[in-house]
Amino acid sequence: MRSPLSSLTMILERPHRWPFVPTALGLLILAAGAADGHALAASSGDTDWFLLARAEVELYGGLWLLGGLSPQWTRRVALAVFLAVILTDITGVFTDSPTRYAWGRVAVGLWGILCGDLLVVSALLRWRPAPDQAAWVDIRPGRMAGTALLAVALGVAIDESRVGQNAIVVTAPSGGLSSGPGLDYLVYLPRGYKRSPERWPLILALHGAGAVGRDIDRVKAEGLPQRLERGGEIPFIVVAPLSPGRGWDVEGLNALLDEVLGQYRVDTDRVYLTGLSMGGYGTWALAAAHPERFAAIAPICGGGDIAWASSLRGVPTWGFHGAEDRIVPLAESQTMARALEAAGGEVRLTIYPGVGHDAWTTTYREPRLYDWFLAHRRRPRGFDGKTSANPTFTP
Repeated sequence: MRSPLSSLTMILERPHRWPFVPTALGLLILAAGAADGHALAASSGDTDWFLLARAEVELYGGLWLLGGLSPQWTRRVALAVFLAVILTDITGVFTDSPTRYAWGRVAVGLWGILCGDLLVVSALLRWRPAPDQAAWVDIRPGRMAGTALLAVALGVAIDESRVGQNAIVVTAPSGGLSSGPGLDYLVYLPRGYKRSPERWPLILALHGAGAVGRDIDRVKAEGLPQRLERGGEIPFIVVAPLSPGRGWDVEGLNALLDEVLGQYRVDTDRVYLTGLSMGGYGTWALAAAHPERFAAIAPICGGGDIAWASSLRGVPTWGFHGAEDRIVPLAESQTMARALEAAGGEVRLTIYPGVGHDAWTTTYREPRLYDWFLAHRRRPRGFDGKTSANPTFTP
C-alpha cells in the first residue's frame, strides 16, 4: 500500500500536461475575489481601493483561466506571482511575530507556507499548457457559469465564517518611554475595522498576576483576550498589554495608551478600562491617576486607595467580585465602591454568590457589560462627578 507521500511524489513525477492546473487556479482565484468582494459589500464604507482593485483582478483573472485562455506565458506569470506570495508570506510571519517569544508561531507559519504555497509552485512547474488541453471547464457557458458560481459561493462562505482569521491580530512591542522599555501588547480589531473609516471604541484590558513575565501568549490564557481568542466578538478595539513584573506601571500604561491612540482609529470619547485581580488593582490606579482619559471602568476582584474616590467620581464604575474569593477579599471592592458612592460617583458592584477568585470569566461573557460601556462617553472636563443616575452599589 502506497503512503500518501509516495502517492503525491508519483503524481508530481507523471509526465503529463497537468491540464487541471488552470482550472484549479481559476477556482481559487475566483473564490479569493468573491471573498474580497463580500468583505467590501459587508463593510459600512467602501473606501479600501486596494481591496477593490484586488477583487476585480481576481474575479476577471479567475474567469479568464476558467475560459481556457492559458498560453505558455500564463505559467510564467503565475510562477512569478506565487513566488512573490511566498516571499510576502515569509515576511509577514516575522513581522507579525516581532517578539522573541514567538518562535513557535514562526515555525508553524513557515510550515504552512511550505505545505501550501510551495505545493502550488510545484504544480505550476509541472504544468505545460497546450491549446487543446488548457482547462477542464473551457468556454462552454453553462459549465463555466456553474463552476464560477460554486467558486463565488465558496469565497463568500469563507469570508463570512472568518475561517483562518485570527482574533488577536497584532502582537507588538511598544516604543517605550524615555525612562525605560515599553510594554508588549496584543491588539484585537473588530469585524469591519479594516473596511470602514469610522472611529471605534477601545477597551484597555489588564491581566492578572498569572500572566506576568516575558511570554506575550500568556495574556491570551485568561480574561477578555481568552474570550476573543475563542471566537467571541465585540465591537471594540481591545488592547491587552503584558506586565513584565508584579504590579502595573501607571505611567507606562498611560504612554502605551498614547501610542495606541496614534496608531489605530479610536474614538477618544469612548475609551474604557478593565482588569482582573492584579489588573483590577491596576484599573483603579490608572483611572485615579488619569480619570480624564476614560469613559467608564470595570475593575474585577481588585482594590485601591479610598483617597482616590475624589478623582474617580467623574468616571462611571462597575465592579465585579466573587463572594467566596480567598485571594483578593470581597472587602477590597466593597470599600472602594462605598468610598466612590460617598464621593458622589456613579458606581455599581456585582457580587457573584458562590464564586471564588475567578469572577472574570462570567463577567466578560456578559453582553450587558459591553452595552453599559457603550452607554457612556467621556465626561467633559470640569464635570464634578455627580450624576443623576441612581447608584446600584450592592454592599
